[in-house]
Amino acid sequence: MALSVPLRTIRHRTLRVMATLFLSALAAAFVCATPSVATATPRPDHMAFTGDSQQLIVVTASGLGSRTGALRFYTRTGGRWKWVFTASAKLGFRGLVDGVKRVAGSRTTPTGIWLIPGYVFGTHAHAPAHAKMAYRHITRRSWWTDEWTTRYNTWVETSTPMAGEHLYGIRSYEYALSTGYNALPNEQVMGRGAAIFLHVNHTGYTAGCVSVSHAAMLRIFRLLDPKKNPRFAIGTLKRGTPTSIYSY
Repeated sequence: MALSVPLRTIRHRTLRVMATLFLSALAAAFVCATPSVATATPRPDHMAFTGDSQQLIVVTASGLGSRTGALRFYTRTGGRWKWVFTASAKLGFRGLVDGVKRVAGSRTTPTGIWLIPGYVFGTHAHAPAHAKMAYRHITRRSWWTDEWTTRYNTWVETSTPMAGEHLYGIRSYEYALSTGYNALPNEQVMGRGAAIFLHVNHTGYTAGCVSVSHAAMLRIFRLLDPKKNPRFAIGTLKRGTPTSIYSY
């Protein structure tokens, strides 16, 4: 024998099911639309300080200790930042660390934001076509010193071996530049470390530098313009922390 169900009850149950399905779909859409910390795209216009720069290289990682991240190149035109390209990046063997707490020789990559020096360097006799930055050719006399003198964390040409890094013969420096970390005119503190570069990838992680593919490095060489006062920034993607990219 069939049971009879009042029409009003059927309508009520139908409305409840429809409401449940709608709320479930809305929640799923919210999750999909909200980027995770690991995949979020940094917003230069939300960063604390970009100064008068019209070009910005931003390297982000999911958190302190990360050994990989993403490099993004931005340019500012008419007061608005525009994304140009993104490349995968490798960091120090011991991961990302707060730049003000970094210790020389720790094989960590520091966070912070710095004015890039007005030149790039490499193993080729001449800069690649269309490069705008001044170019320095690495020779047997090329050193990056970490001696605690007025030349600390600078390029030095000398025939006498000195404390620091001998740049000659390092294949990953085919195309390279200083990030500006702990180097004048940025803040400089003896003992935090020197020679934090951006350079071409090599096997494994770095000793504290940031490395990207050969193609990405070549593209950066052709994009950088000294007239646009480029800056280099490294940070985590988690907001509300001292090392967040938005704190710089």
